[in-house]
Amino acid sequence: MSPTTTRSTPHPTGLRDRERCDTLVLAALASADRDGYGVLRRLQEGVRGTPLPSVQQVFASLHRLERNRLVRRAPGDPRRYRLTATGSRILAARTAAADAYARGLHALQE
Repeated sequence: MSPTTTRSTPHPTGLRDRERCDTLVLAALASADRDGYGVLRRLQEGVRGTPLPSVQQVFASLHRLERNRLVRRAPGDPRRYRLTATGSRILAARTAAADAYARGLHALQE
């Protein structure tokens, strides 16, 4: 497979899109500080019918989000992460964009 070719089948153990994974991780952190496994548990509890990121994807996402200052380590427990103000704004913008996309899809089906 060449570098520009994409697979037509979904990734068997997680998401293929980093932005979707990052958005799910941000959403999982919206209600409470969590460590990586806590993020996974929250996603498993709250997301039905949507592909979930793998363990490796969640931890990679947390590190990427921290590097981009969308999450930070919680005071007193360096294993836990929390949203920053910027992370909250990004999550709100991505949620609004996803809602607008879903409304557009539903409108086309009417």
